[in-house]
Amino acid sequence: MKSVIAGHTILSSGITKLGLAALLLTLLLYFGLDDARAEESSAADEESFFMFNALWFKADGGAAKYVEYLEAAGPFVAKHGGISDASYSPAQALIGEFDADLVFLIEWPNFAAFTGLIQDPDYQAISHLRTEAIRDSLLIRFNKL
Repeated sequence: MKSVIAGHTILSSGITKLGLAALLLTLLLYFGLDDARAEESSAADEESFFMFNALWFKADGGAAKYVEYLEAAGPFVAKHGGISDASYSPAQALIGEFDADLVFLIEWPNFAAFTGLIQDPDYQAISHLRTEAIRDSLLIRFNKL
């Protein structure tokens, strides 16, 4: 299935790399990591990791507003070292319930890079676009085995 939103084609198999990076940014703001959490440091924080993101768009224009957010936020994700190459539209939950509109992973070089993004004043200036687009989100940090 293919959707066209504000002149951008979003495929069920993925979004542009810029789009994926921006998706992560939106989740970060939504969860509003507090300063204590953002300042935590450990050996694990120095290693690269993946951030799983699941998004639920607002019903009235949320997907289109998110495209606007992606265009604004993507460069900030790249600036802080975030890398993603695919996004996914969940087709069917086989066990349990899961109905997100979009999911993706972003690889971060370390936790400082991730927190640098959400603390970037220029990123914070455009983060309202995410809030205007997203009804709910889920963000989970994964370490490589």
